[in-house]
Amino acid sequence: MSTQYHTDPRKLTILAAICYLILLIAGPIGLMYMPEQIVVAGDATQTAQNLRSNMGVFHAGLLAQITIVITEVILTALLYVLLKPTSQTTALMAAFARLVMTVVMAINVMTLLMMAHAASGASYLSAFTPEQLDGLVLFFFEFHNTGTIAWQLLFAVHMLLLGLLVLRSGYLPRFLGLALIIGAPSYALDSFGQIFGLMDLSAYALATNVLLGASAIGEVGLAIWFGFKGVNKDKWQQQMSC
Repeated sequence: MSTQYHTDPRKLTILAAICYLILLIAGPIGLMYMPEQIVVAGDATQTAQNLRSNMGVFHAGLLAQITIVITEVILTALLYVLLKPTSQTTALMAAFARLVMTVVMAINVMTLLMMAHAASGASYLSAFTPEQLDGLVLFFFEFHNTGTIAWQLLFAVHMLLLGLLVLRSGYLPRFLGLALIIGAPSYALDSFGQIFGLMDLSAYALATNVLLGASAIGEVGLAIWFGFKGVNKDKWQQQMSC
């Protein structure tokens, strides 16, 4: 006996679009603006001073990263439900990659909290010299950066699988799937570039940025499509009932 699947995909796509919008706002604040205002590469003293004098910026970035983690959990579930009619196995792998990525992001939030503790001047830190505390501040941020390298690799896997699902779905535009597939390696290239110092090579940096552009087209395009068009409801429900 067959059962009717009553979930309205339009509601899910609107929620997914809202999640993408939140990430579009919180991402630049937490992942780019805040670190740029505080961290000075290789200079622990200046980094610690910047942190102490820009706590408002730091807290805004911290709140943004917490928001990203929460939003990612919700979006992961929504994307899984929306795309599992195409291939439940592939959708599950994509969701797992993104969920593990989110766990790494949550660990990154913890390192930011430890940065703040090291720079807080609390009495229990008197056992450390000022130079040691400054070193800890930069150490925790370098650990945070290592986490970013790790989650970008996981996100590259997710993007590739997501692109394949969109491409094969039949209820979402194929060109968005192609853009996601083409752009997926950009996150891995960025991570490897940081690990091995390859971003200093102009050709490598150019290739990475070009692919990041394709990724942006795919991600933003998918968010816009979810918000204004949704999925082809009949095809989605037909595949869901199979």
